[in-house]
Amino acid sequence: MLLKGLALSFISSMAWCVLFNVPVRTILAGGIAGMVGFLVYSFLPLLNAEVLLSTFVSAAIVSLLSQVMSIFLRVPSTNFSVAGIIPLVPGSLAYKSMLAFVNNDYVEGITLATKTLMVAGAIASGLIFGISVVTIVKGARYAGKRAQ
Repeated sequence: MLLKGLALSFISSMAWCVLFNVPVRTILAGGIAGMVGFLVYSFLPLLNAEVLLSTFVSAAIVSLLSQVMSIFLRVPSTNFSVAGIIPLVPGSLAYKSMLAFVNNDYVEGITLATKTLMVAGAIASGLIFGISVVTIVKGARYAGKRAQ
């Protein structure tokens, strides 16, 4: 099941790269970013981590990996981060939330909508965390050079 999920996340991330017209030489790296994000997301529950923590950590890993790949491949990091978070997006949870509202089950709909928003917030927070870490590391590295 894990191999199937890894393969599907790799293919879906590469498809998003194609959809967003990223350079051809970076499509494989975008697929790898999505696959790594899904791998971290799938591995953390085995260590008894909650869904929100798994989502946050995997989004942060995708963000850090995107920043590193953007330096090596000399393209913007959004080429990788957008494709890398696609496997993490809570689409089925949002669908179940809307389905509950359509079926007049408002309590379940609000519960699922709240979970969806929390997962989306964890994705956004993880992406911002990764960008912030790289920015701080770059700033600290150049701060020593400016002091001289």
